[in-house]
Amino acid sequence: MVHGDKVGRDQYKAGDNAHITVTNQEGPSRAEIDAAIVELRSFVDELAARGLVGPDGSVTDPGAVVAAVQSQPSRLRALGRAISGGARDAVLSAVQGGVAALVTALVRPMS
Repeated sequence: MVHGDKVGRDQYKAGDNAHITVTNQEGPSRAEIDAAIVELRSFVDELAARGLVGPDGSVTDPGAVVAAVQSQPSRLRALGRAISGGARDAVLSAVQGGVAALVTALVRPMS
């Protein structure tokens, strides 16, 4: 639904030189981002205990990581909400490593 300069929850404003500024006014709260980080760290720890992740966060078995994410779609709800709210980079800055990037790429954004 479009009303003036607003589309859904995002506000679009034209800036100088025809640049567009997007302001997401309803992004995830700090508590929601923290919950996503805790959820992702817990999942990565589980994957590491199963030998699918190296000590440095590298993926040792990408197929098994994909299968683990896909087999537990409800396990990473907070992460999905954070991603759909635009906080993917914030989560990845706290949980680094190839496996974190892979998991966040596989999680379906939720509203």
